Amino acid sequence: MAHSVRTFHARVEQAGHTVQRLVHDGAGVSNAEAKGLVAAGCVRRNGRTVAKPDERVYEGDRVEVSAEAGRSYAAAVHVPRGGDGWKVVHEDDDLVVVDKEPGVLTVPTATPVGDSLEEKLLASYRKRGHNKPSLVVVHRIDRFTSGLVVFARHHPAARELKRQFLERSPERIYLAVAEGRLEADRGRLVHALAENPKSLKVYVVAKAADGREASLRYRVIERLPHATLLEVTLETGRRNQIRVQLAAEGHPIVGDFAYGRPSPLIGRVALHAHCLAFDTPRGRKRLKFESPLPSDIKRLLTKLRGGAVPAEEAEPAASVREQDQHARVREEVVRPAKGRDLRIAKEPKKRNTRKVPRQRR
Repeated sequence: MAHSVRTFHARVEQAGHTVQRLVHDGAGVSNAEAKGLVAAGCVRRNGRTVAKPDERVYEGDRVEVSAEAGRSYAAAVHVPRGGDGWKVVHEDDDLVVVDKEPGVLTVPTATPVGDSLEEKLLASYRKRGHNKPSLVVVHRIDRFTSGLVVFARHHPAARELKRQFLERSPERIYLAVAEGRLEADRGRLVHALAENPKSLKVYVVAKAADGREASLRYRVIERLPHATLLEVTLETGRRNQIRVQLAAEGHPIVGDFAYGRPSPLIGRVALHAHCLAFDTPRGRKRLKFESPLPSDIKRLLTKLRGGAVPAEEAEPAASVREQDQHARVREEVVRPAKGRDLRIAKEPKKRNTRKVPRQRR
């Protein structure tokens, strides 16, 4: 079948227009067909195949359209890509943004608990025909936290994205359901955090020199009878930061069995990575994504609005403890009454009553 090739050069007044609009204006086709031509790989800009119809052009850009004569190109139907516990919300040559469900690890760990999100994505790429797919971790969210996470698809993109996260320029907004009532409608929390090298539990330290600074801003979205729905914006990106800082203020996140207490209303920590915004690695535009509240947190809010209690008071708050889940680590995280200092307490060694004392001569 014969192909027709048409070439356009972006004029001054067309700078900033999308490739779809340039093809629509230059080739005299409908927007749907212009989008279909891009989806079929028939459009090249400066010698490179265009992947997305909303890609912007600059003055002097050379756009070529190669199409079969007489063929009608319909716009491709977008089918969200994903799998068990995850779905892709954005993908291009530099990065992929994924909305993950709770229970899925972001990256593999030494203790296997199922395939991580990184492994699931790589398997998906191989299934699509990529011989040597590559993913680079840019940031992480906790296993039982749901929401948005971004991976780079090659090392140059990873370096640029990591630079942004290091300089704290990305916008990272979480939705959290905290126990109790936070009096201020808005606030900022600043703590120094340290990590136990054995259990990997994070805790607040009194001296800034003994830890790393962690800061966040929060805004009250809804006050419930026994809890508060918060919008939390990260200023730093420390491990378990939101969970530890809210617990240190006496308002642990509902369902947080590590830094608070389990809840009969939800089987995981009620924390969701809601909004993520950052600049593209090539620096041409800002990307912003939002993930709606998952169904389990919606059900939790419905129960809390009806007056349900997040967790039963089994014992006074001063003695609430959570045994470390790591079988080989004999330590506990203690949450004091004031919630100002998450300390590590070691269990005393048990005495062997059968051992016969050595007789002195």
